[in-house]
Amino acid sequence: MTNFNFLRTHHVSSGARLVSTEQTEQALNLTSPATSLMQDFTVKAPISILANTPLDAARKLATATPTDALMVMDDKGQVVGVTSSVELQSIRVTTQALQMGLKPSDLLVHDVMRSLHVLPCISLQNARNTNLGNVLTTMEHRGSFYLMVTDREQIRGIFNARKIAKALGVGLDITPVAQSFQDVVASVEHPH
Repeated sequence: MTNFNFLRTHHVSSGARLVSTEQTEQALNLTSPATSLMQDFTVKAPISILANTPLDAARKLATATPTDALMVMDDKGQVVGVTSSVELQSIRVTTQALQMGLKPSDLLVHDVMRSLHVLPCISLQNARNTNLGNVLTTMEHRGSFYLMVTDREQIRGIFNARKIAKALGVGLDITPVAQSFQDVVASVEHPH
């Protein structure tokens, strides 16, 4: 192989320990590089689900397949939104069903997902040049549990506020932004 260079090597003394994911997560803090907790789709393909999937089937998939975010796709293979096992089990599902005059089991994923057009995005370059504190602050400011990462107008990855907060042991102060008039009505308490 004449077109390649030798890498500088070294030796490890005997008795070295393995670095575990627990040790790595414990070392993280708000000033750690943001990419340390970014779900990078070039490293691990995201779990995806069709937008017209019945809610019960989506819940089974989300429970059986641990993931921070389920990418919601249309029938053409385009991303149209995001959801998670937490959101599929939330009170928001029941509220949405009541507003639509349906049972929660009658809902489809697109009825409860976070639509792509309202999710905030940052570029991959910005993700590489920032820290986890800035990512969480952005998510709190934008009222989103998700922050999409784009590379040349394609979705490269995603940040999940719940995952970051859990890894860092910090609280969240995120008030989700209403996506529709129905969301606004649901957030207002009624006297009856």
